[in-house]
Amino acid sequence: MPFKSALWNGSDPLYAPCLSWSGRDPHHRQARWKCPSKYLTAGYNVKAVKVGEPGHPGDGHQKERALRCRQLTRELLRWWEGLDHSKVKLGSWHYLIGRYKSDEFSPIHEVKGNTKQGYLQQLAKLEVVVGHMQIEDLTYEQIKRAQKAMEEKGRSVSYIHRFFNTLRRVARYGKALQIREAAAVAETLGEMRFQVGAGRQAAPTREQVYKIVAEADAEGMPDFALGILLQFELTLRAVDVRGQWLATDELEGGIIRNGKRWQDGLTWDMFDPDLSGFSKVISKTAKSLPEPYCFDLAPLPEIQSRLRLLRPDEPVGPVIRSTRAHGLPYTISGWSQAWARLRKVAGLPANIWMMDVRAGAVTEAKSLGVDPYALRDAAQHASVSTTNRYSRSRSEGANQIVQLRRKK
Repeated sequence: MPFKSALWNGSDPLYAPCLSWSGRDPHHRQARWKCPSKYLTAGYNVKAVKVGEPGHPGDGHQKERALRCRQLTRELLRWWEGLDHSKVKLGSWHYLIGRYKSDEFSPIHEVKGNTKQGYLQQLAKLEVVVGHMQIEDLTYEQIKRAQKAMEEKGRSVSYIHRFFNTLRRVARYGKALQIREAAAVAETLGEMRFQVGAGRQAAPTREQVYKIVAEADAEGMPDFALGILLQFELTLRAVDVRGQWLATDELEGGIIRNGKRWQDGLTWDMFDPDLSGFSKVISKTAKSLPEPYCFDLAPLPEIQSRLRLLRPDEPVGPVIRSTRAHGLPYTISGWSQAWARLRKVAGLPANIWMMDVRAGAVTEAKSLGVDPYALRDAAQHASVSTTNRYSRSRSEGANQIVQLRRKK
């Protein structure tokens, strides 16, 4: 069935595709989103979903119901677009992947928007390779053949590891659905190990980071300079400084751009009035560590002075904005591209990436003998083992042990 463009752009907030009403009482009826038979026949598992509490078409909740209907329809169409319609069969990997993407209680809906987007990209690759196969046909030998084919094509170790991690995730979901064939594949994958890509060893030094900051200042990019300093001096992830743009709906407030909402970055309301510090819940560990971190800026007068220069008369909204995007917050790619351009101007090695800034901070702190648990807290990690993966000073650490033993 055809759908209006309002399904995707929200131009008609009352557009409610696939909406159906049941019940005889004209003022106490139940609204449901009902999947068209065409998609049910193809294997879509969500037949109907209640949208809102019982009421009636003119009860004032039309927008909420319409929004939910559009969300459910978009999920349906994403699943549909990923299918090879000439070969879709019940019991195929296309079928199971489609359920993983669209089922109401699928674990894919429990992750953050950016993580979900990454999952969908990996699922698309999975559909190309195994989507046409029946679940039961994916044996150990077939899995190893797929791995060998990827290696012969020059796929990286990390690429192959992500691919089979995604396959394992989908198979486990099939096992949870009590699909016997998927449970068998999940068990097979559970006995297999795929090589993990080597961790990066590059990390910028303090001198290199401040060269980038100096170039940003020279090019009139004070927001970017401040953001990099906050990342380095406070061991913050870039997302907790510049924020990120994630898919949204029309009812959420905030800054909306091209159907995406800005979130997770620093906002002025997080800062103390005198800029002596700020409090923030770390986005990546928000579920396991929901309490906000309190960052003291007293030892960092340069950051305080930069904040004073950027603070608007009404200190609200994002702290870090792009001067080249009409004052909107940076995108992920825009932030990385700015770093790469300034790195080139500063004459720094190309293997020093923006994502290495925190690793540089952790490496510097570890070289100064910081307690591992204090370093874990500074890096906003849940465990010391995670922090250790960010340290790029293994050789220095090993040499330090040799020196201590010789002294003894």
